Amino acid sequence: MKFICRVRLTLYFIEFFSFSLLIFNPKAVYSQTLDISVIDSYGVNISPVIVTVSEFDSLRIREFFELENGKGKIKLNSNYENIVVNFKSYGYFNNSKIIKKNDPDSIYSLRVVLKEKPPIKLDDIIVIAKKKPFRIAKDTISYNVSAYSDGSERKIQEVIKKLPGVEVNEQSGEIKYKGKSIETVTLDGDNLFGFNYTLGTKNINADMVEQVEAIDNYAENPFLKGIEQGGKVSLNLKLKKGKLDISGNLDFGSGWFDDGDQALNVSSNILGITKTYKSFATLSYNNVGVNQTPFDYFGFNYSLEQEKEKNFFAEKIIPETRFSNLLEDRRANINTQFFGNYNAIFKLNPKLSIKTNLYYLQDRITTNQLFQNDFQINNDIFTTTDKTFITKKPQQYRGDLEIKYNTSKTSLLEYNLRLRQENIETPSTVIQNQTDEFSTFLNTEDFYFKQDILWTKKLSDKKALQLSLFHSFNDLPQTFSITPSLFDENALIDTQESEFKRTFLEGKATYLGSGKRDKYTFVLGANFNESPFLSRLFNSEENISENNFDYTQNNIFNTGVYNFNRGKWQISPSYSVRILNQNLEQNIVNNEQTQNDFVFEPALNLKYKLNSVSFLSGNLGYKQNTNAEQFFFLNQVLINNRTTISNLPTLELQNSQRYSLLYFNNDLYNQFQLNANVSYQKSTGNFFTNQNITENTTQIEYFFLPQDNSNWNMNMQISKYIPFIESTLKLTSNYTLSNFRNIVNNSDLRQNQNQFFSNSFFWKTAFEIPVNFENTFTYQYSNSKSENQSAFINKSWQNTFKVIIKPTKKWFFIVSSDYYLPNTEQSDEQFFFLDATLRHRPKSKKWGASFTMRNITNENNFEQVQTSDISTTIFRSNLLPRYFLLNLTWNF
Repeated sequence: MKFICRVRLTLYFIEFFSFSLLIFNPKAVYSQTLDISVIDSYGVNISPVIVTVSEFDSLRIREFFELENGKGKIKLNSNYENIVVNFKSYGYFNNSKIIKKNDPDSIYSLRVVLKEKPPIKLDDIIVIAKKKPFRIAKDTISYNVSAYSDGSERKIQEVIKKLPGVEVNEQSGEIKYKGKSIETVTLDGDNLFGFNYTLGTKNINADMVEQVEAIDNYAENPFLKGIEQGGKVSLNLKLKKGKLDISGNLDFGSGWFDDGDQALNVSSNILGITKTYKSFATLSYNNVGVNQTPFDYFGFNYSLEQEKEKNFFAEKIIPETRFSNLLEDRRANINTQFFGNYNAIFKLNPKLSIKTNLYYLQDRITTNQLFQNDFQINNDIFTTTDKTFITKKPQQYRGDLEIKYNTSKTSLLEYNLRLRQENIETPSTVIQNQTDEFSTFLNTEDFYFKQDILWTKKLSDKKALQLSLFHSFNDLPQTFSITPSLFDENALIDTQESEFKRTFLEGKATYLGSGKRDKYTFVLGANFNESPFLSRLFNSEENISENNFDYTQNNIFNTGVYNFNRGKWQISPSYSVRILNQNLEQNIVNNEQTQNDFVFEPALNLKYKLNSVSFLSGNLGYKQNTNAEQFFFLNQVLINNRTTISNLPTLELQNSQRYSLLYFNNDLYNQFQLNANVSYQKSTGNFFTNQNITENTTQIEYFFLPQDNSNWNMNMQISKYIPFIESTLKLTSNYTLSNFRNIVNNSDLRQNQNQFFSNSFFWKTAFEIPVNFENTFTYQYSNSKSENQSAFINKSWQNTFKVIIKPTKKWFFIVSSDYYLPNTEQSDEQFFFLDATLRHRPKSKKWGASFTMRNITNENNFEQVQTSDISTTIFRSNLLPRYFLLNLTWNF
C-alpha cells in the first residue's frame, strides 16, 4: 500500500510537471497524439487500461496514462524519435506497440487486442470478505451504508456525514458533495422532498437504507438529461429490499431533567410505496433540543431552499433574536417543539403526477442571555451589559403543490404553488447595565405566496426550449413595543410598527443545446419588483418617527453560458446583460430618485481534470448589484431596547469582483481526500456605518460611499485512512481576512481589519476489537483591529472525545466528552460536558431500546468571546440541564 501511494504521488507530480511544461514551453504544442482503442478477443473495450510510453533504446518509462473506458486520445508531452507503447489490464496478457521515426504534430491510431489470461484451477476454498464499501458506475458512486456505520447511528444523516467526499453542515443540515451543494436527496429516484431534503435525512432511520448514491450531472427534468449544463449533484437513498407498501418506525423516549421536569422525545415516521404512490410522513414532539425540521428558529440559519428564494422575501427590519452558540443545538436549544409533515407523489397515469408537501410547526424556545461589551472607542473605554430573558414562540403553516403533465412525448408542463403563514411572538425582559429594566414584545407575521409555471419542449436529441412565468408575494408586518418608554419619561410605552411588502414577477425563455463536446444555455427575459415600506415609531405623547417609501425595479436581461470541453479542459465563459431601471419615492418628504443603468457582468470558469480522481478549477467574475431595500428608509427605526437605525438612501450600484482557485482530490480506492480552496472578493461602493455608541443607546446610520471592502478566504481539508494504525485522520483549516471601513462616535472614516483562523484535527479508529475511539481538537484565533487602535484578540480551543464499545452485535455503549476553553487568557472559565448512551439492538431489528444521559456534569451556562473593531463581547447563555432518557423503538 505504501509503495502504491508513493507511485501515485510520483505520477501526480509527473502529470503536474508535464502540465506546467505544456503552458510554459511553446514547443510542447507540437507533440504527437495517440488515438488508442484497447479491446478483448470479443471486440469489447477493456476498462481500465494502463498505458506507458517508453524510450525504444533504454525502455525507460517517460509517460504514464490510465484509460477508464479502454479508449481515448492521448497527447504526449514531448516529441520522441522511437517509442514503445505498453498496454496492461488486470486479467489480460500485456501487449505493446512500437512507433519509429515519429513526426511532430502527428496522430497515430493504435487498435490493440489484449488476450484473456486462462483461469487458474484451485482447490475449493471458503473466502470470507467484507462487502465492498462503495461501487463506481459512470456518474454514480454507491456507498453501502453498512460499511460506514458503526451501529451507533439512528438517522441516515449520521451515516451520510461519514461518507468520503460528503460534508454535512451540522447547523443547517446542508449537504455538499465534491465541494458542491447538492440539489436534493431523492428516495429510490423520486424527488419527494425538493430542496427541503433535511426532512428525509433527519428523520429516515439508517436501518431502512441499503445504499446512498452520490450522483454527478444530476438532472431532474428527463428532457434535459445530457443537454443542460452539467455540474449538479444529488444523493439518492436506496431503500432495502422489502421496504414496500407501508413501513416505518415509532420512537418513544421519556425521562427527567435535573429539576424534576419530564423530558420527552417522541417521533413516528411512515413510508408508503406502491407503483403509483410514494409518501413519507413524520410526526414528532420533543423538549430536549432536537430540531427535526428544515427550519431553524434557534440560530436562523437559512436552509438551501431559503437561500435560493431569499431574493423574493421582504426585509425583516426588526430582527428576530438569534440564539448563536458554538455548542450543538441539543445542548443550548431549550425548546418545546411539535412538528408534522406529509409528503406524497401520486402518479395518476404515465403522463400526470402530483406532489404535495404539508407542514405544521409549533415551538417554544426560551433562553437567558448576558451580553457584555467592553468598548474602546476614540480613547474612551466603557462597558455595557444586557441581561435578557427571552421566550420565542414560532408557528408555521405551509402547503406546497407540484403538478407535472407530459403534454406530448417531447414536452413537459410543470406548475408549482406554495402558501406559507408564519407567526412569531417574542416577549422578553431586559436588565440594562444592571439597573434599568425593560419589558419588550415583538410580533412578526410573515405571509408568503409563490407560483410558477414551466414548459419544456425537447426540440431534438441535443436541443431544448423552456418558457417560464414566476410570481411571488410576501407581506411582513412587525410590531415591537417596549415598556417603559425610551424617549419620554411621561409615556408608558413606545411602539414601533414596520411593514415591508414585496411583489416579484418574471417571465423568461431559455434555449439549451449540446454538441459532441460542448453545451450552451441562453436566456432572455424580464422581471418586475415592487417593495413598498411603512413604519411608525410613537408613544402616548408623540409621533417620534415615520417612514413611507415605494421602491420599484425593472430588468430586461439576457444571459448566456457556453461550456467548451477539450480533452481534460472544461472552459465555461458566461455573461449577463441587463437594462436596469430603479425608482425610489420617499412619500413623506416628497423626494423621488430614478436611475437607469446598462449592466454587463462577465464570468469565466475553468476546470482541468488531472486524472480520474482529481481536478483543478478556477473562476472569476464581475457583478453590479443593487442595494437591499433595508437601506432605503430615511428616519429612525427602533429595533431593540437600545438601538435605532436610519439610512441615507441612494440607488448607486455596488461593483464586485471575485476570484477563486480550487484543488479537489477524492481517491476512494486509497481512502484519501484533499480539498484546498482560496478565494478573493472585492466590492466597490458599499453602505458603511456611522455609529454613535453610549452606555445606554446605540444609533446607527448607514451611508453609501464609493469605497472598497475586501475579503480573503483560504480553506483546506485533508483526510486519509492509515492502514497500519487502522485510523482515519482528517485536518481542516480555514483562514479569513476582511478589510472594511466605518465611522464610530464622530471619528474619521476608519480602516478596519478582521482576521479569523480555525484549525481542526479529527482522529477516528477502526480496530477490529470491541473498542474504538474518535477525537476532534479545534483551535480558533480571532484578531480585530482598527487603525490607530489596539487590536482585540481572542484565542480558544475545544476537544471532543468519544469511546464506542461494542461487546456484541446487539449491545453498544458510547461515552463522549466535550471540553471548551472560550478564552485562553482566562483559563478559569472552562466548560466540560459528559454524555453516555447504552443501546440494545436485537437481531430481528424489529425493536430496540436505549438509555441516554446528557450533560452528566450539569453545566448550566456556556460562555463564548467575540471580537470586533471596537469591542470584545462576552456572550453567556443558559443550557439544557442534566437529563436522562429511556427510548424504545419499534420498526414496522
